Amino acid sequence: MTEAQSQSDDNIQSYQVRPDLKDKFKTNKVKEIIQNKLSLILQDKQYDPEAAKLWAKEIADTVNQAIIDLNMKKYKHVVQVMLGQHLGSGCNYMARCRWDCDCDSQTSDVFSNASLFCVCTVFGIYLY
Repeated sequence: MTEAQSQSDDNIQSYQVRPDLKDKFKTNKVKEIIQNKLSLILQDKQYDPEAAKLWAKEIADTVNQAIIDLNMKKYKHVVQVMLGQHLGSGCNYMARCRWDCDCDSQTSDVFSNASLFCVCTVFGIYLY
């Protein structure tokens, strides 16, 4: 067997289609990050339409950076933030995605006070 064939065989054997258990999307840690950032940024805030745009961006950016710092190999993630005013009516929130149930994951959390509500969802997609 030549050296090139040996290296090729090593590459084939090391290619991983599924993440190891220790490398799976860290749902609990991501949820903790979301909870901490929502509380930190929105605590004692009153809804203001102009400020809400900035808060939503700040939440998305800080959650995104904290997830990057978790260093989850071979995962891409999407951070989605919805922030609104409590007006006494209900609100429905739904997200859909086509993915691999064994590898991909998502988590979300909700912050609410007398004036506003915020839902932050993070999708983790494994890159094959």
